[in-house]
Amino acid sequence: MTNNQKRISMFGKGHGYKLHFEGTDCCPDVSPALGELLKECSHQGQCDEDVEYFMREECDVTGDEKDCRDYLRGYGAWEDEDLQDHDTNLERLVWLAACDLKENGEIYFCTY
Repeated sequence: MTNNQKRISMFGKGHGYKLHFEGTDCCPDVSPALGELLKECSHQGQCDEDVEYFMREECDVTGDEKDCRDYLRGYGAWEDEDLQDHDTNLERLVWLAACDLKENGEIYFCTY
């Protein structure tokens, strides 16, 4: 992995889960239970409701606002004004993490 790659750290804690965008190169293994929940956020069609449910009921999702914005900006899919809402950015990161996990068996982000 190169220094320009970003990762998500995920871990179970107590009775709930936490997902925190750190913008680092290290990503602990995802617990099987959390991985299965997260995979539900990646499928054909709209995933918004599944991501919202995951964030509301299953997992505490946090991250540095600037890191999240900067990372998502690298995709070129969103304009700067689209990246102003931090909660929406966290939803996008959950969806991207779910897609990575479902398609590749791991979660990582590359800066383009």
